[in-house]
Amino acid sequence: MGAIIMTTALLEYKNVHKIFNQNMVLKNIDLTIEPGMVVGLLGKNGAGKTTLLRSALGLIEVDTGEVYTFGENPTQLNAELKAQVGYVPQQAFGYEGFSIREALDLHSSFYSLWDNTLELDWLKRFELNPDDMVENLSIGQRQALALIMAMAYRPKLLILDEPVASLDPIARREFMLDLFDLSLESGSGVIFSTHITSDIERVATHVALVKDGEIKLFNELDELKTSVRKISFSNETEVNLSNFDILNKQHNAAIISGYQNQDIVGVNHVSSLSLEQLFVELHS
Repeated sequence: MGAIIMTTALLEYKNVHKIFNQNMVLKNIDLTIEPGMVVGLLGKNGAGKTTLLRSALGLIEVDTGEVYTFGENPTQLNAELKAQVGYVPQQAFGYEGFSIREALDLHSSFYSLWDNTLELDWLKRFELNPDDMVENLSIGQRQALALIMAMAYRPKLLILDEPVASLDPIARREFMLDLFDLSLESGSGVIFSTHITSDIERVATHVALVKDGEIKLFNELDELKTSVRKISFSNETEVNLSNFDILNKQHNAAIISGYQNQDIVGVNHVSSLSLEQLFVELHS
C-alpha cells in the first residue's frame, strides 16, 4: 500500500456499539480524527474511553458499526500502516531485563523514521538515565519511557490512554505542550483519554465528553466554551428548548449546547461553564 493520503480521516468511528458481559460499554459512537486534530476524551473511569481507544488498534472488535484506522479495518492493518500508529496504554509495558538504552535500541530498530534527537531530548526532560534497568523504574518513569517509545518515530496517529496520569505536574504540563507542537509540526492526529480537565484545556483542539459509553458532546474546545451554557428557570413548562441540544436536565435547570446569545423565554439565568464545571454538571 502506498503513502497515506492525508486529506482523508486518520481515524473514524461510525455508529459503533460494544457489549461486555451484557453491559453496553460503547453506544452510538460517531467520531472522526483528522490530521492536526488533538482530541481529548474526557470521562470518568469506566466511561468506555479505553475500550474506544483499543478498538482503533484492533485489540477489541466492535459488535456493530465500523472503525477505520487510515481507512482500513484496524484488525487488518499491514506493517506499513501499523508503523504509523503510536500507542501508550494505561499500564506500563515489559522490557524487564533490559536497560533503558537497550530497550530503546531494540524498539527503535523497528522504525525507519526514528528521531534520535527527540529521544535524547526527552530522556533528559524526564531525567531518565539510559543505564538504569527498566524493572527498577517507578511507574511514572515507565510511563515516560513509554511516551518516548510512542513519539520518537513521529507517528501519523497517536493514541494515548491516560498518558500522563503517573507523571508529576511539571513533567505532565511540558509533555502536553510538546504533544500539541509535535502534532502541528508533523500533521499528525492525536486522541488521548483523561479525566483531568486541565490537560485538555492545555492542548486539545477538540473535546469529546464521554459518559456511560456515549459521546455526549464533541466539539472544538473554543466552540464548546462559547456554545454550552447552564440555564435556570422557575417553571419548566414555560421554557422551550427545542432549538438546543440538552446535555443534562433537572427540574429547574439544564445544560444546553448550541447557545448563541439568543433570548430564551422563561429562563431566569444563563451562565457559562468551565470545562471542569461542565464535567461535574454532566455527572450530577
